Amino acid sequence: MDDSRARPPAPEGGTYGWYVVVVLTLAYVVSFIDRQILSLLIEPIRRELGLSDFQMSWIGPPAFATCFLVFGLVFGRLADRVRRTRLVAFGITIWCVMTAACAFAQGPVEMFVARMGVGLGEAVLTPCALSLISDLFARDKVGKPIAFYTMGISVGSSVAFIVGAALIAWLEGGGHDPFAGLGITAAWRETFMLVGLPGLALVPLFLLMREPARRERLAAATTAGDATGEPAPGAVTQGAAAQASLAGTWRFLVDQRQVFVPLFLGKTLPNVVNYAHFWIVPMFERSWGWSRGATGARWGLVLLFGGTIGVMLGGWVSDRWYRAGRRDAAVRTVWLSMLVSLPLHALAPLMPSGGLAIALFLPAMIATGACSAAGSVAAMLATPNEYRGQMTALSLLVSSGLGQFIGPTSVAFLTDFVFHDPKALRYSLSIAVFAASLVAFAILSYGLRPYREWLGRLEVRLQPGLR
Repeated sequence: MDDSRARPPAPEGGTYGWYVVVVLTLAYVVSFIDRQILSLLIEPIRRELGLSDFQMSWIGPPAFATCFLVFGLVFGRLADRVRRTRLVAFGITIWCVMTAACAFAQGPVEMFVARMGVGLGEAVLTPCALSLISDLFARDKVGKPIAFYTMGISVGSSVAFIVGAALIAWLEGGGHDPFAGLGITAAWRETFMLVGLPGLALVPLFLLMREPARRERLAAATTAGDATGEPAPGAVTQGAAAQASLAGTWRFLVDQRQVFVPLFLGKTLPNVVNYAHFWIVPMFERSWGWSRGATGARWGLVLLFGGTIGVMLGGWVSDRWYRAGRRDAAVRTVWLSMLVSLPLHALAPLMPSGGLAIALFLPAMIATGACSAAGSVAAMLATPNEYRGQMTALSLLVSSGLGQFIGPTSVAFLTDFVFHDPKALRYSLSIAVFAASLVAFAILSYGLRPYREWLGRLEVRLQPGLR
């Protein structure tokens, strides 16, 4: 259970609040380095293990997602009940060790299991992180810290490509075999060791971190109605909220399905796009003859600048519109970001040159970053404290699950079984991203009004007290 001796930080965050955000973001960066490094190593792994594109796609995000999504529900529940800082320390240990274990894979089964282990460890982080941040900052100021945390996606992914490309070049240059004593000499295997183990240095920071008090529990009223106390659709008892059981969370979700189902499905856009980009390096290699090093460096810069600008913009716009009185500010920011990113992501792979493709991908990633950040803000504002960890896990189960399974596998399926041509990878990427994005955009459009109405009812019932 939570440490009752923990001293609560200031409601507005303060120095300590931002310290926690920075450390959480650093952990998120490390998690995405370990998650995305596989994209840079597709071709050497595929050649050594004798895999097709479709087979390789399952070793990628789907293997990761198998444990990430299932155990996300478990860790989401724990995030609502136990000390979250220690839970994060546990998760970091698991995913770092399992990233290093990828170096020892002798076939697709071993690699699949190791990537499952990475997903198991990383399933801890985001439910705990978003719950912690939401307790450290006031509702009208939570957008920026969540956006800062979300920035870990773009920074971690960019570091994976930029540093990973340089690391591979150094290892392949000859004379560098730091793990030869363990029987590891292939550059791609050494890369897993070198990016996996350093993340363990973060574990002591979380073990020493103070656990913040939990805020904004549902008030004691027996309904989710207005100030008159009349029952309303989606009424939730205080008892169910206090227990924060999985069954109670499920009832809450079912009651508010018009709000959360469109929101969860609408958030699939950045995830489908991000995980379809599992094939970015092979696409540039096959379509325009770019080397892994050149592609990794340039794509890494797109992720760094585009993603970073996007998530900060999404958080800033969400906060600004919310303070201006727009309850649906966050979800409307997601909707607008989708509208901008959809055509850009679809057109970029179809460009006649790699340079033009990169030029379109940059604004596309800005819009996707804004979508990702604002989506997290929207989910946290619509969820009482009692349910935040579990609802985050359920959100990841839907949006990240669809993204990780649909993104890479749909691209590989089209390439192998529709086009029957490895060089058609760019056409497959364009089609898959456009189709998924269009569906997600339509669903989110449907959910705008229910989301706005629910926030109006919810804000009447929240109490800012601590426990």
